[in-house]
Amino acid sequence: MTKFGLCCISLQLQELDDPIKFQTMTFKRFSSLPRSEALSTLGDRILNNMYATNEIIKHCADNDYCYRISSDLFPLITYDEANVDLDDLPNIDDIQEAFDEIEQTISSTNVRISCHPSEFNVLASTNQKAVDKTITELNFYSSFMDRIGCPADYRSPMNLHVHNKTGDYDSIISRFVNSFNLLDPNCRSRLVIENDDKINCWSVRELTSIFHSRTGIPITFDYLHHACHPDGLSEEEAINACYETWGDYRPLFHYSESRPGNNPRAHSDYAVNPINTYGLDFDLDFELKMKDHAISRYVENMVGA
Repeated sequence: MTKFGLCCISLQLQELDDPIKFQTMTFKRFSSLPRSEALSTLGDRILNNMYATNEIIKHCADNDYCYRISSDLFPLITYDEANVDLDDLPNIDDIQEAFDEIEQTISSTNVRISCHPSEFNVLASTNQKAVDKTITELNFYSSFMDRIGCPADYRSPMNLHVHNKTGDYDSIISRFVNSFNLLDPNCRSRLVIENDDKINCWSVRELTSIFHSRTGIPITFDYLHHACHPDGLSEEEAINACYETWGDYRPLFHYSESRPGNNPRAHSDYAVNPINTYGLDFDLDFELKMKDHAISRYVENMVGA
């Protein structure tokens, strides 16, 4: 049976009398403060984010959801100019205890955890500085997933796009593989690749027939992206092609629909259409704007009908 996944934030928990929300901190704000005050403020915000993450995982457990952790949990930690490590934070002991609490929650609930680092992470970039930053970011988040007890395999996937289409297939894949091999082993063993929604980027056909055959990396199927860039494959053909790349692991795919308007790539608030899994068994992150409201409405209107 398909499990639905909540992505990053819970709107339902934000609506509580004591709302559960993430906090961020810009480098401009950080650098405007005395160093000790900046580190203290940053530490407090990261500790808040750990508390929020733990509460959202509990919320997912209560509703039988998967959970995609936010890629904004640790503001400035991987930002070179800030020059901050977690160990620099004055409340690092409290943060470590929060990691332990998250690990215990995951262990006791078996909520499936995944991660989708931001679009600025591009392993196949021709810009070495961008590649270096990507490697730092991916390794950091993979180490965090280790720290909270997530398996270092595709049960807890880290999802990424190839993005880059500069050059021919051989040169792009070669750049990707060279950068991929510089990642920590626990990161390489989690990384999966998603089809893109833009015509000049990677379709399911290209990823399954060219990229996967060269790398062995599983391909994440995104319903909306495929609708925008089908490249001659039906939805059923594309889903089956992606499904096969996951081998013995249960795939985690992505679902959204187009928001009404001129941009078909914009995500809608809610799912209106029935989701066809074509008889396959996989988990499905809901990338809809209304988050857990969208999941609960879909379950009520579609699954429960």
